[in-house]
Amino acid sequence: MNKETRHAVKGGGDISSVRDKLSNLPNLPGVYLFKDDQQSILYIGKSKSIRNRVRSYFNNSAKHNLRIQLMVSRIHDFSLIVTDTEAEALILEEQLIKRHHPRYNVALKDGKSYPYCKLTVGEMYPRLMLVREKIDAKSEYYGPYTSVKDARQVLKAVMTYFPLRTSKMLLDGKKTYRPCLNFQMKRCLAPCRGVVSVEEYGKVVRQVRLFLKGRDKELLRELEQRMKQSSKKLEYEKSAQYRDQIRAMSRIFERQMVLDIKGKDQDVFNLFREADSTGIQVLFIRNGRLLGTDFFFFEDSSEASADNLLGQVLHRIYMPEGSIVPREILLPFEYTDRKLLEDALNKKSERRIYVVCPQKGRKKELVTMAYNNAKVNLSEERRRYAKNTNILKNVKYELKLNRLPEVVEAFDISHLSGTMTVASMVCWKNNSASNKDYRKYKIKSISGPDDFASMKEVLTRRYKRVLAEGEKLPDLILIDGGKGQINIAEKVLAELGILRKVDLIGLAKGRSAKKMGRSRGQNIDYEYVVKPKQKNEIRMRRNSDVLYFLQNIRDESHRFAIEFQRKLKRKDTLHSRIDDIQGIGPKRRRLLLKHFGSLTGLRQASLDEIMQVPGISQNLAQEIQDFLQS
Repeated sequence: MNKETRHAVKGGGDISSVRDKLSNLPNLPGVYLFKDDQQSILYIGKSKSIRNRVRSYFNNSAKHNLRIQLMVSRIHDFSLIVTDTEAEALILEEQLIKRHHPRYNVALKDGKSYPYCKLTVGEMYPRLMLVREKIDAKSEYYGPYTSVKDARQVLKAVMTYFPLRTSKMLLDGKKTYRPCLNFQMKRCLAPCRGVVSVEEYGKVVRQVRLFLKGRDKELLRELEQRMKQSSKKLEYEKSAQYRDQIRAMSRIFERQMVLDIKGKDQDVFNLFREADSTGIQVLFIRNGRLLGTDFFFFEDSSEASADNLLGQVLHRIYMPEGSIVPREILLPFEYTDRKLLEDALNKKSERRIYVVCPQKGRKKELVTMAYNNAKVNLSEERRRYAKNTNILKNVKYELKLNRLPEVVEAFDISHLSGTMTVASMVCWKNNSASNKDYRKYKIKSISGPDDFASMKEVLTRRYKRVLAEGEKLPDLILIDGGKGQINIAEKVLAELGILRKVDLIGLAKGRSAKKMGRSRGQNIDYEYVVKPKQKNEIRMRRNSDVLYFLQNIRDESHRFAIEFQRKLKRKDTLHSRIDDIQGIGPKRRRLLLKHFGSLTGLRQASLDEIMQVPGISQNLAQEIQDFLQS
């Protein structure tokens, strides 16, 4: 791409001015952005020829579907970004769609990134960890894993059967440290002690590499040789460890499905459509073994072409910076931008990438396997989607809401005897937790156990920011509390001018008749909902879907608040008074405590004794002494 990206001159006003700009469009590759009268981006597309593609939208003889017709009717202006190649336009298009989320681009609902296992081979003593994106050129990455659970199981297996270090310390072979508990449990060679050679540790790293690559025969053969060597040297305990390791590795490899005896790295795609829904299945095959699968669900996609939907998934997986691409990508049909995608991936990859549409043989069987999985998963996803939609409709009906609660934001306040007050906000989308939208707050304006004032602060901070950044408001705001909290929330939302734009409810617990001192009634507590400007509470039926829906969200907000509070408490407990002295960082704090043994020893030390610590000047020693004695 050019160092200075070339933009078309922005015009606008009405559709006639847009048509005037069509005569000056360049016949070059690039990206185009359609905008409405508020300059909000409606659609982002790319083309080998911007002139031909953009003009086609305004051609009266073209047969566009309803979605495109609606979009064209709203176009008020457009801008261009010209690139040197079509491959660059493809990469830029994905980046812009991910940033702006245009309304008329067929977009996936989830913005997930895949977890990988990262082996830091650039270090003297490598370690293994889980990461989300590939960012370090000096490390090796294995994956992708379709869930964090699968990735953690792999990490656990490595840490159990291979004595790899887990510490984050920078080991350069000069400094030595005291080994941790993993060394005592024989789960780490403890290179931090300074007695483990790089060559000895490298043998373990090589075994880990073989395991992560799925090269079972080579790994088991090497472990068997080591077992026999240990037995010949009469090191029977070590030999038994290798024997147990071989058995464990054999069990792990037996559970993995072998799809290609040649040990290829492949990603296999296929698509299945039913009614107005579409599902795209992908199989991740590494070294011939099925590493994992993933499924992408499009709800209302009847007007989108199969080519467009497949392109969305391919872009989502391969276009982000740092994504790992296999040697071969198998597609179910001739994707329009197949050659373009192949060129873009080859430009990013260190080796040749092939994007093919197999017609026969084993590769065709893999594509058929992906189709069968897509069919099963789409049916299951549609049932789940229909069930969630029914639950949302029931919530709206029973609570008499104005909107379908597709997006819910719930708040909870937590404190420790009036101190360390925090607030949590959790987000629910279509009856599922949206973890990336969770927020946590430290309450700043009050000191003491005042839940009402705390709720006022957190709601004000949250929705002032939403309005300032132009974000979308939720359909429903759920408060953990009764009438008092709802009155405060109502006042805040009214002052911000958004009370009529959202639904607001509170979920509280009511005491049974017997616990309230009455002679009659069941000894069963209940939960009820309160709403603004509504005198009577809404008693919730026990075991109802609506109650479970509200309880799940309320309990999650409570858990998130408690978790944040405990984290702050641990941090406060580990905090030392020395940290409050200006000019004292972690390194000097360690030196002071190591020299004097404790904070009491430092407080009793003279000025000359403090100055004996490396890095402590006379002025700093005086500050330390004055601070501790005051």
